[in-house]
Amino acid sequence: MTLLRPDLPKTVADVSNRNALNSFFPVRTKDGTGAFNWDSVLGHVVKTSYRKDLAMGGIDEFKQRCQNAFFAKLDDDEFWPIVEKMYFEADDLFKIAPEFLLFKAQKTSGSTPNARLGSMFSSLLQNFFFSDKPSIKLNFIEEELYKEFNNYLTVGKSKDTIVKTANEAPYLPFLAKHFQQDLSFLGKRPKYLLSVFKDFLRLYTFLYTSQLAMNIKDWRSGEPKAKPTYFILDNEKASDERTMVHEFGYKPMQSALCNIFPYLSMNEGLQIPKTKMQPLWAVAESVTEFPETAEWLNSYAQVFKEERGLKLALESSDDPLSGLQSLLNLSVNQFSRGESRHDINVKYVRTIETELCGHFIQSRGRAGRVLVFNQDYLVLLTNLAIGELDRLRFNELIKAFESRGVYFDKQSQQALIEFYERIGNVERMSDSGDAVYVNKTI
Repeated sequence: MTLLRPDLPKTVADVSNRNALNSFFPVRTKDGTGAFNWDSVLGHVVKTSYRKDLAMGGIDEFKQRCQNAFFAKLDDDEFWPIVEKMYFEADDLFKIAPEFLLFKAQKTSGSTPNARLGSMFSSLLQNFFFSDKPSIKLNFIEEELYKEFNNYLTVGKSKDTIVKTANEAPYLPFLAKHFQQDLSFLGKRPKYLLSVFKDFLRLYTFLYTSQLAMNIKDWRSGEPKAKPTYFILDNEKASDERTMVHEFGYKPMQSALCNIFPYLSMNEGLQIPKTKMQPLWAVAESVTEFPETAEWLNSYAQVFKEERGLKLALESSDDPLSGLQSLLNLSVNQFSRGESRHDINVKYVRTIETELCGHFIQSRGRAGRVLVFNQDYLVLLTNLAIGELDRLRFNELIKAFESRGVYFDKQSQQALIEFYERIGNVERMSDSGDAVYVNKTI
């Protein structure tokens, strides 16, 4: 069965003059600086991964319930103000357990962009959720707050409610697998998860964005694979001889970002609305099984071209993939320099860079912009890559990085070993990578 909608436009009047995008990526054309609140995004991810949701009353109602519970158990009424100041005014409430971050999703206004970013993580999670309750060391006060919190979940819209999960197939299955694996690893260590949760989501937001951009034009090749994307450590120099860093780092990724909106909006327009969206590469696989779709796609390409007033030459072909390529070329062409929509995609790409990629991009003067990893993200990625093992050979660690889309050249690899030696989590059996072992820091 083809994934194409049966009512593809056949006349110019049928073609929408808008490019709609509601799948696979969180940025919209109206988004700008400060579009995303990462605290709120944490709450959305917890809701999906823990399969829990809050009653509608929010944190003020919860605080009142806690106050009533403490008054009922304690004779000293002066104890509650201390609890209130410590946990509700000093934000220590959110350090008890990850589930308390659900309140973060309620506290911010203008939550739509945050919900969209949360949906991107739902796409990576698919049907994954924490089925086992991890062991958390809590003091007496925290135990009472946690108990009351779990009771609060059963009020109104509660844990019995099915939390909405992904309404789209994973665009990057290899990254979805790693995301689920890494979140499972962190979920077994709740206190560590709380300390790195925001960085973890920022890391995977960047990995998803960069790998989506680098893979999106290779839709003919089937299921995506990790593309080489080269980084340096933030204390390294980005000299001209760092060929891999310059040729397979920031520049190709940045140039590929401009394809995200044209490709994904066209992909969405080809499919039946309100169904589970499929990646472009899956759509391509489906049309190859139905030669008659070539005519549908060619016809749509012609009327799309006329509606947009584009001058791009089209070649009619009996190959459905050729018709699909024509539509994608037209979708990109409508944002070309000189076209009325040009500035829309320029702003869109700028928003992607500043809002989703900013933590991993640095300007290095004459060397230009490069992709970087600072020490905090490097330690996090190292712990995730080693996972449930105690240690990993350095060469195997590098392969684990690369499987997630993070590449380092030989010079950076040497800098990595020196960094691990400085923080004391390396065992060197010899000078070769085969005999250097890296330990987790937790």
